[in-house]
Amino acid sequence: MGPILIIVGHILLLLSALWMLKAWRISDDVPGWYAAAFCSGLLVASFSGSVLLAQIIDLTPMYWFKQLALYAAFPLLSFVLLALVFSINWPREAWGRILLGVCAIYWIAQQTQHLDYLLMVCALLSLIAMMKLLLKTQGSSMQANITLTVGVFACLIIVLNGLANINATHVNPANMSTEVIVDLTTQWPQELGLGLLLIAINRTLMLKMRTFS
Repeated sequence: MGPILIIVGHILLLLSALWMLKAWRISDDVPGWYAAAFCSGLLVASFSGSVLLAQIIDLTPMYWFKQLALYAAFPLLSFVLLALVFSINWPREAWGRILLGVCAIYWIAQQTQHLDYLLMVCALLSLIAMMKLLLKTQGSSMQANITLTVGVFACLIIVLNGLANINATHVNPANMSTEVIVDLTTQWPQELGLGLLLIAINRTLMLKMRTFS
């Protein structure tokens, strides 16, 4: 079931990213964070599209596609959500600088071998920000509850997979709790969690714009 859910996760990532490219198109009369959301969608679409294409033809997905999608696109979306929570309206130029800062954070995490922590922190920050934004929605409580439920489930999958990767190198494999985490991550792969998280983030942005437009 695991390999199938990995493919399902990439399909969710691709469809959500394409949705973002359509929903957050850049123009002169839109908030600056549209550019960050559009850029994130482009990075994720490139990664998931190449992975799915590799299932059909002889193709090796580029290493940087994955790195940018996981450790640049998702952290950038966390900043978008936090900016909306605090009602910060940065221009597009500022979001370009934030992206450079995100890339610097990625480089530091890579050098210190803390990429799993980076992804887990971004998932948790995104979930907290989504909770804050969804609590402000009006007339869409059912949609907000469903979105939040998907976000919680996605965050749990991402955190469990991160802990499994960390425990694989730092904890005795005979540890019972480690075995349980590994079993869970085999059933619920990281790609599925990322796909569900991207859906929840994008839906939160849509509900936010609908409520406060």
